[in-house]
Amino acid sequence: MKTKNKWVVALAGMMLQLSIGSIYAYSVWINPINSLNGWDSSQLKLSFSLAICFLGLTAAFMQKFVRKIGPKNAGLLAALFFGIGLLGSGFAIAIKSLVLFYLFFGIISGIGLGFGYITPVSVVVKWFPDKPGFASGLVIMSFAVGSVVASRLILPLVELCGVSGTFYLLGSIYFLLMILASFCLSLPDSSAETETAAVQNSSIHLKELLTDVRFYSLWLFLFLNTTCGIALISIAAPMSKEVIHLDDAQAINFVGLIGFFNGFGRLFWSSASDKIGRWLTFFLFFTIGTSCFFILTQTQNAVLFQLLVFIIISCYGGAFATMPAFVKDVYGADKMNAPFGFILIAWSVAAFAGPGLLSFTKDYNVIFCFFAAILGFTSIFCLLTKSRLISR
Repeated sequence: MKTKNKWVVALAGMMLQLSIGSIYAYSVWINPINSLNGWDSSQLKLSFSLAICFLGLTAAFMQKFVRKIGPKNAGLLAALFFGIGLLGSGFAIAIKSLVLFYLFFGIISGIGLGFGYITPVSVVVKWFPDKPGFASGLVIMSFAVGSVVASRLILPLVELCGVSGTFYLLGSIYFLLMILASFCLSLPDSSAETETAAVQNSSIHLKELLTDVRFYSLWLFLFLNTTCGIALISIAAPMSKEVIHLDDAQAINFVGLIGFFNGFGRLFWSSASDKIGRWLTFFLFFTIGTSCFFILTQTQNAVLFQLLVFIIISCYGGAFATMPAFVKDVYGADKMNAPFGFILIAWSVAAFAGPGLLSFTKDYNVIFCFFAAILGFTSIFCLLTKSRLISR
């Protein structure tokens, strides 16, 4: 019975992540909204950064509440906030209110993202104690798949329903899918009592984490890797046109393949981490990323350039999927929620830091060199913290 249940729970977690993963297709909304309301890209990008910011803040500061109310109720809250956020976004666009759009898309849907992100990850990992990397990768891969699916749906639906109508339709669909998925989420019997006891005992406080070198190390790993990856994603289309001279259709395919490798990397790297260990997997992310960014400065060959970007993005996605298992290894399954939630703040900060760094220069070679230096530094830092992060 347990074997059957764990796959039902895994599928439910994947459905939740697929729904909220549509947030990563946000760039597809920019042109239709701009054409309709005249809001420029910088104004619209702020709403995306706000959504990712509130994802991290919710994951960090509501994790104890999530454990207290249980995965089903947490999933229902995710559905409520995310659904209302999208429906409200459609209303804000209809009445041309940018402030309301920030409120609904940036804050309210961002809170839904936070509940929807941490809930299935922490639950599904407990159902696969022998393969936590595979489990987290399976669920978090769906986040990337959701962006690919949404990116293919948005523009055709806008043609049929208009911008606001598309927000209403997708908001309703995602709400229903997340409701159905939430009712299938549960902890294994062996973890339910432990989870209750851990909540009552307040397993790890923020004060403890702030004195723990391991916490800072994991936080920096995710922050620096995400900063480089999310910046590259944000300039992918114009970069491909300017550096390797792709046309519009080729650039769209390039962006679509980035979404694929983002998802593929999440499952591949997290599964590999079960074999080679979490620390070595992250060390590979940083050394591979350093090499790829450096080579990008030396080539204008279209095939090689795209291949290098895909490798970098696979490491970017892989870090998200491997981090839950890394936290579990370091802190234990019964105490992973608190540190994992606070580590996700790194994602919130990177959502502003990555694109923000790009505002200082338009020279892609300078950008690539800078990111190679960041990841090179991170690989050295990773070596220095090895003894603290490999406890077994």
